Amino acid sequence: MLKKALVPAAVVLLCACSDGIEQAQERLISQLPERKEVEFQNLERFTGDVVCGEYRNFDPMRGGSGFHRFIVWGEGVETRPSNEDWKIFCSADPATALVSTFGIGPIEAGDNGLAQIRSDLALIETALDAYLADNFYLPSTAQGLDALVTPATTPPLPRKFREGGYLPGPALDPWDRPYLYERSGLGGVAQEFRLYTLGADGVPGGSGKDADVGREHMKYLDHIAP
Repeated sequence: MLKKALVPAAVVLLCACSDGIEQAQERLISQLPERKEVEFQNLERFTGDVVCGEYRNFDPMRGGSGFHRFIVWGEGVETRPSNEDWKIFCSADPATALVSTFGIGPIEAGDNGLAQIRSDLALIETALDAYLADNFYLPSTAQGLDALVTPATTPPLPRKFREGGYLPGPALDPWDRPYLYERSGLGGVAQEFRLYTLGADGVPGGSGKDADVGREHMKYLDHIAP
């Protein structure tokens, strides 16, 4: 059960502990648009230097607000974590929580390709970031990840294409299928995208080696990776 530790504060840190909770409070406060009169409760540490809890602060436009969950881990801060974030990060066994929540894992199993998927997705995302920096937009869904290997010949044409491309070759998952890429938005305005594999079976859904794994799961894989 989470421990309640509520003390009013005006950007004053609660729980002068040496176990990382104070640092987590500082990082959470640094992410808030309004940093006055911040209060915390139900603070607890979990595996991997994760701190979970609840906070509330005073909004000069709206007055006081209720308590909201937050999570601080590694380089990450979530001021409005999803239920899935809470189940996995705020768990004594995040690897088991990842399996029960998304069917992804265990990470040590050799047949699910998770080590390669994690490495591949990080490499592809870095390549997409570089393409975006050079061209101010991402490849379209129709162009796909091949646009990172050779210059696209259909609009939108790249303004600049680096010598040698952005990837050394086709982006294939552990089962030699292309990773799936979908860019949202119209034209080159929105730069949100999905990047994922459908697992060994190549169809949506499934668990273990058949689980769908995407960039949205990377923070969990990074957290539980050996």
